Amino acid sequence: MQLIVLVIMVLLALWLLLTSGDLGSLLVGLPFMMLALWSYRLQRHAPYPLTFSFLGALRFAVFFLRESLRGGLDIALRVWQPRVSLSVAFYEYRLIFPQGPIRSFFMYCISLLPGTLSVCVSENGKLRLHVLDDRGAVAEDLARLERRVCDLFALPCYKGAL
Repeated sequence: MQLIVLVIMVLLALWLLLTSGDLGSLLVGLPFMMLALWSYRLQRHAPYPLTFSFLGALRFAVFFLRESLRGGLDIALRVWQPRVSLSVAFYEYRLIFPQGPIRSFFMYCISLLPGTLSVCVSENGKLRLHVLDDRGAVAEDLARLERRVCDLFALPCYKGAL
């Protein structure tokens, strides 16, 4: 608990230093300090060290924007078609990430991909997804997302690496 208070004090001091002591800016700063504290706590409880890559974060941001646009366009096109072409299915994918914050992050990001949604993780580590169209490249899309997440967290990215 003392460490958390120390972290909060350091974050508060950094914020006040950045804003020249403007207390009114805490309205904006407090949510970001809470986010930083949450991130810090996640890292402390992770089963492995969390590291970030600045270049990986930039590549992930580009990927995030591109996939968000692609997902939105995919849904818009499906809505405007007179006959909706769907092949709804459940899909299983073997995860490379051990249980922890990176796996959770990966699962949250899956909804970026067109027509996909995480459902659950089985006891043997397979992710179950709900997909609107299983005729597409679901596995390839998931593998690309996996590589972007590995890049973001500066992890080796191949099955069995983690």
